[in-house]
Amino acid sequence: MNLDDYRSDNLANWNDRVRVHTGPDGYDLDGFASDPERLSDVVAFDRTYLGDVAGLTLVHPQCHIGTDTLSWAKLGATVTGIDFSPPALETARDLAHRLDIDATFIESELYAIPHAVTEEFDVVYTGVGAINWLPDIVGWAEVMAHLTKPGGRFYMREGHPVLLALDYERGDDLLVISEPYFETEIPGTWDEPQSYAGSGTLEHTITHEWNHGLGEVINALITAGFRIELVEEHRFLEWLALPQMIRTGDRYELPPHLRDHVPLMYSLLATRTV
Repeated sequence: MNLDDYRSDNLANWNDRVRVHTGPDGYDLDGFASDPERLSDVVAFDRTYLGDVAGLTLVHPQCHIGTDTLSWAKLGATVTGIDFSPPALETARDLAHRLDIDATFIESELYAIPHAVTEEFDVVYTGVGAINWLPDIVGWAEVMAHLTKPGGRFYMREGHPVLLALDYERGDDLLVISEPYFETEIPGTWDEPQSYAGSGTLEHTITHEWNHGLGEVINALITAGFRIELVEEHRFLEWLALPQMIRTGDRYELPPHLRDHVPLMYSLLATRTV
């Protein structure tokens, strides 16, 4: 297989996920649209790191169906979302219309963004669960720099590369590295009929993902012209990734005797300097 094949499989899978995520037990779009104060759980956490965005322009690459993007709009930003999935963008535009928010949504594959978007933004926000779908972290960082104004802020929160290298299928209590920690040419390939939200079954079940070491991410951003302001590692997730994990409120954590053993996510804040 080549990169086009990997991308085609992932696009088919994400197109499928729109139907599942917009279902009655998915993202609860009706609740989100009916309450102008309601934020996505992701943005409710991330806003602490980005601070006040009122009056700023904000772009969200890999925006999916727009709940995070439009949460920033509810907080006062002028937002643009970018995604490669047409049905996801159709859902995002409909949601913006229901909220009476003037948002822009653009269809583009991540690495093609410089051909689709020439504007530079005050804030670039990637959400969570984005870079694992991308084969080239250096090229990704260059796209992030293309989108960010000089002096503008970049923020990401991601599954930690240590987490993504763990064996997900062990039946015991051990945390064992079984997958690559560093970026590799050949991705990990998965066949899973369910998504992380909603209970529907996917028709296109094959996906391909790449891990990117924390140093690889940081150095790619520095080389692209960013100054790293903060890197914070987290002990929780918003999805069930390992069988040992337990739910605590709206989060998942490892049990107490394992909680300090491995990081599960990280937040990174940077400023574009050149």
